[in-house]
Amino acid sequence: MTTEETETSFQGQYDADRISESLPPNLAFLAPVDVDGLIRVGNEHDGGYVVPEDTVQEVDAVLSFGVSTDWSFEEHFKQLNSKVEIHAYDHTVGEQRFLRAYQRGIIKWLLRRTSLSDVRRRRRILRSYRIFFPSQAIHFEEAIHARNSTPGHATIDKVFRRTKSHRIFLKIDIAGSEYSIIDDILRYADRIKALVIEFHETIALRDTFCSAVKRLQREFQIVHVHGNNFSQAASDGLPNVMEITFVHGAAPSSARRRRSLPLASLDSPNDPKSPDHPLRFNQA
Repeated sequence: MTTEETETSFQGQYDADRISESLPPNLAFLAPVDVDGLIRVGNEHDGGYVVPEDTVQEVDAVLSFGVSTDWSFEEHFKQLNSKVEIHAYDHTVGEQRFLRAYQRGIIKWLLRRTSLSDVRRRRRILRSYRIFFPSQAIHFEEAIHARNSTPGHATIDKVFRRTKSHRIFLKIDIAGSEYSIIDDILRYADRIKALVIEFHETIALRDTFCSAVKRLQREFQIVHVHGNNFSQAASDGLPNVMEITFVHGAAPSSARRRRSLPLASLDSPNDPKSPDHPLRFNQA
């Protein structure tokens, strides 16, 4: 399928002037390289990311920072590449936490303070966790931290010592802490084939965000971007939360860039009740 066929104008509830606007020229560095073979891994809405299919098959380890109650990305990745080793990091969840949440749900239902569907949802999460962890993935109940190596925290050095892989896919969704680990990630760039990062607070932390992406571009090229519509966009059109997919290696200077996103066949609004954020990049 050609780029022209896959790229689509946004069909949401924005007015025509908003849709036709382009992001300012100083954000043109975010325009992704036009590559073939992109696929969606994970849920249709929140929890899914667009990545190159060949990297899914090429890597032998996934390091996932932040899973919360949705590990559909990791599950789907494992289905596509059964040999991949998965290490997931999240200090906010775990079997005992999900069990307690389910038990509290039953009590609240008996007291008529919640619905039966909520109880069933809690049970599904607990059951799904018990099926996927630890038989298919290892869950470290630790917070990713830039420097602190005390119990309950994991530095990037500690994370990379736990795997022998030199063909790693890195997924990062840690609610703003991503900025503090960028330079540590770059020290391991030669072991990372691809990564997807959810960047938060790009409005308040615009300079920090731009600096982080540009530093990553010294070792990686952007192949996809998507705005998370659970959060608003800035006045210049840049979404406050950006999902960006990188692959290792510099982009050729002659590389064609995508100028219009989202992609109809791959992208999906994180919040299905709201339209996706349109992204239009200025021509270089």
